[in-house]
Amino acid sequence: MRFGPSPVSADDRSSEIVEVAVVLDPVLVPLEFAPAQVSASGTQAQVVYCRGLWDSTDGGCVDLVIDLVADPDWRIVDVRYWGFTSDRWHLAFDRRARLAGQLADLAQGLPRQLS
Repeated sequence: MRFGPSPVSADDRSSEIVEVAVVLDPVLVPLEFAPAQVSASGTQAQVVYCRGLWDSTDGGCVDLVIDLVADPDWRIVDVRYWGFTSDRWHLAFDRRARLAGQLADLAQGLPRQLS
């Protein structure tokens, strides 16, 4: 999935996408991630957290990427952490839950998985 640098437009669905940042920024910023960058295109969206040089072998940003799809309601479909080449993994979450449940699960599990 590729998205432009533009932030999410202020439509009726953007509040659900922005909710990802509202819930996860307080969890991830203390773990040395920058606040979320949010973008969307049609029925797809991404929320990206950059961890700066932490865990980076090449001096670049290490990303936690959260992919969402609206079908018809927004849901998380993938969560990836791109650390060391050998540490690129898809994090576990309940794919069947509604967005609020997915976010609650991630808010509890991410600190344990990423610290």
